[in-house]
Amino acid sequence: MNLPPPLNKAAQARMPVRLETAALPAPSAGPGASAVERDRVSLQVGPPERPLGGAVFEREFRSGSLRVLRGDVALGVGEFAALPARGVRARASLGDVDMGVWQSVFGGQAAGNTSTGPAAWQAYWPTEFSFDARRLRVEGYTFNELLVGGTREGGLWRSNVEAQELSGYVEYQTTEPGRLYARLGRLVLASASANRVESFLQQQPASIPALDVAVEQFELSGRSLGQLVVQAINRTAPAAPEWRLTRLALTAPEARFEASGNWVALGAQRGLTGASAEGATAAPRRTVLNFKLEVDESGELLQRFGMPGVLRGGKGTLEGTLGWLGSPMGIHYPSLGGQMKLALERGQFLKADPGIAKLLGVLSLQSLPRRLALDFRDVFSDGFAFDFVRGDARVEQGVLSTNNLQMKGVNAGVLLEGSANLAQETQDITAVVVPDLNTGTASLIATIINPATGIGSFLAQFLLRQPLQAATTQTFRITGPWADPVVEKVVRRPPEADSTATTAN
Repeated sequence: MNLPPPLNKAAQARMPVRLETAALPAPSAGPGASAVERDRVSLQVGPPERPLGGAVFEREFRSGSLRVLRGDVALGVGEFAALPARGVRARASLGDVDMGVWQSVFGGQAAGNTSTGPAAWQAYWPTEFSFDARRLRVEGYTFNELLVGGTREGGLWRSNVEAQELSGYVEYQTTEPGRLYARLGRLVLASASANRVESFLQQQPASIPALDVAVEQFELSGRSLGQLVVQAINRTAPAAPEWRLTRLALTAPEARFEASGNWVALGAQRGLTGASAEGATAAPRRTVLNFKLEVDESGELLQRFGMPGVLRGGKGTLEGTLGWLGSPMGIHYPSLGGQMKLALERGQFLKADPGIAKLLGVLSLQSLPRRLALDFRDVFSDGFAFDFVRGDARVEQGVLSTNNLQMKGVNAGVLLEGSANLAQETQDITAVVVPDLNTGTASLIATIINPATGIGSFLAQFLLRQPLQAATTQTFRITGPWADPVVEKVVRRPPEADSTATTAN
C-alpha cells in the first residue's frame, strides 16, 4: 500500500485488514415513498488488539442518494470509541505528517470543500475532529507539537489550535474564494514561512481567501513585532479580480503602523472594459499601499529590526503612499513609486557604521568629519543631535528623491536635497550645513520649506538675509554607495554675484 505512514506497507509485509458490512433496520418508507436502506460498514487496518487505523460508518440510502448518519474515523489512537449520536468524529495521533502527501491520496481535494470534488467523499468528512502531531507540514509551513480540536458545519471549519508556532482560535470557510478568521495569542513565522507567504501571494488574487486575523504576539523571522491585525477582502469581478487590504496594523511598545491598499491587475486600475479588460486579468498586478507609522522611540524601533546603536530617541511620523509591481509581500524596487512625508523630533544619530544603518548613515552625516577637516567636527563626530528632522520625498522607479529635507540641532542646521537609489544603495545628495545658530538663524532654519520651491530658492534668500552666516555655511556633495560614500566640498559664490555652485578640486 503506497499510503502515507502509518498505513504504508511493502508487498512482502503482512498487515491484517478487516472490512465488514451489515444491514441495519430501516424506517418504513410509507405509501408511495422510496424505499429506505441502512447499513453499517467498518474498516480496520492492523492487529485487532491495537489497530493502526480504521473507520466505522452508519449510512442511509434513499432515492439513490447517500447520507452518513454517524461515524468514527481513527488513525494512530488504538481502539475505536463508541459512535457519536450523530455526525462523524475523526481522531488522529501521529508523528511527522506531510499534508501534501495526504492531499494527493484524495486527488488534491481540499478537506471539507463542498463546492468541488466527488459528492461521495464529501458525505464522509468529519463534523468533529481532534488531531495531534509531533510535526505537521502543510503548504510550506511547519508546526511543531501540534494539538487541534474542532467542528465542521458544511464548508465552515472551526478549531482551537495549540503549537509552538501558534495558539488560538481559527475559522476557515472553504466556499470560494474562502475566508479565514483567527484570534491568536501567538503566531511565529520563520524566514522560510515568510518566503512561502510571498510565493503563495504570487497566485491570482481570487485564489487568496478573505482575512480577518488578530494576533496578540506576532513574530516574523525571529523579530517580535507586537500585536498584528490583518483584514482583507476579495472582490471577484470577472474582468478585475482584486484583493483589497482594508486594514493592516502592527502595534509595538515603541511604534504603531497602520496601512490599507489593494492588489489588482494593471488593466483594472486603468478602468479597461470589454476585450481589453479580459486581457488585463493576466497582466502584471500592482500593489498600492497607503501607510502611516507613528513612532515614540525610533532608536528602539530600529533595534527591533536589527539595527542597534543607530539612533537615540526620535518621536514622530512617516506617512505616504507607495506602489509597485508584484505582491504585497515583496517590494519590486525598479517599479516602486509614490510619495512620503517624514517628521521626527528630539533625537540623535549615533556613531554607527553607515553600512549597517544603510540610508540612515547618510542622514547622520558622519562621513563629513571622517573625510574632511571641518571647523564644526564636534557637531557630527559623536552623532548629530537634532530638534527635528522633516521633509517630503517622492519615489520614481525605485529612486527616492527630496528637495526640502531639514535637520535642526542645537548648534547647527542641515538642509539636504538629492536622491538615493534604493535597489543599488547609492546616493547623490547635496548637504548644506549652517553652524553656530543664533536666535535669528535658528528661527529661519526652522521655517518649513515648500517642496514646490525646494532648498535652492530657500538658501538664496537665507544667505541674503543672513550675510554674516554665509562665511560659515558650507556645502557638500555626497555620492557613491551608502556604505562607502564619496564626499566633496562645494564652493558656493556669494548669492548676489552668482548663486550657482562649483565643485572644488
